Amino acid sequence: MRHVGEAQTTVDSEVSLEGIGLHTGNPSKLTFRPAPANAGIRFFRPDLPGCPMIPARLGFVVATVRGTNIGLGDAKVHTVEHVLSALTGLGVDNCDILVTANEPPAMDGSAMPFFKALLKAGLKRYPDQPKRYLHISEEVTYEDRGSSYRAVPSEHFEVKATLLHDHPLVPSLTQELRVEPETYVSELASARTFCFEHEVAYLKSQGLAQGGSLENAVVIGKDKIHTTPDGLRFPDEFVRHKILDLIGDLTLIGRSLFKVRVEAVRPGHAHNIEFAKLLNQAAAKMRGKTSAKSR
Repeated sequence: MRHVGEAQTTVDSEVSLEGIGLHTGNPSKLTFRPAPANAGIRFFRPDLPGCPMIPARLGFVVATVRGTNIGLGDAKVHTVEHVLSALTGLGVDNCDILVTANEPPAMDGSAMPFFKALLKAGLKRYPDQPKRYLHISEEVTYEDRGSSYRAVPSEHFEVKATLLHDHPLVPSLTQELRVEPETYVSELASARTFCFEHEVAYLKSQGLAQGGSLENAVVIGKDKIHTTPDGLRFPDEFVRHKILDLIGDLTLIGRSLFKVRVEAVRPGHAHNIEFAKLLNQAAAKMRGKTSAKSR
């Protein structure tokens, strides 16, 4: 399982998944569909008049509370990060994603069902269209409210994340890896979303977690971790899921592959998006300099 050369890719055929949205609780069907070269990743709402399209780009982010939501006009898609993470984990450049509700199905709370669906659909190359990498020429940093990020140029996409919580069952957790299809599927894709038990009532009162259950989320209690009978999938599943989310949020930059090393402490969706904007600006600045030199 490898990125398909240096050419852009899309899915080779349509493939669908069905379930309920994690936060909205709405029944939803998601379909991955081939897209043209240079189209990027686009969401469509076929349940709405005119089947409106929402580009998966930073400029269309409308909310980052417990997930990343994108929208254009009245059309919105909540909690896009797991879907986007799977696409980048496999190195897919272009894909149309049809969602029949305002949120993709949560499935098991991880990116694995989406990754497997993409493998089932297969990949199609655009041999005359080179992949669009994100490059930076210097260090990019971000810090706010106890969260900090740092990115430096690299020949590979590498991520190191540290999760810090003041909870006896969640000590300081750190994970580091090079993001490639093989490592993504074995080390990240199956890590599930999580929350703390004391948050559940508040989340539901805010209209969130309406579709949440132990089938699609891990709940950290005061003295016990609540999950499926199989238990945690990794001893450090929580920080692995944070990396999964970070990859999904960075995908909104509009590049399916990155040549950067990212280090994050206390990552979260709002901070991920602000950091992604800085990375995008740094990459654009580098492209501008390169273009000027070539004139």
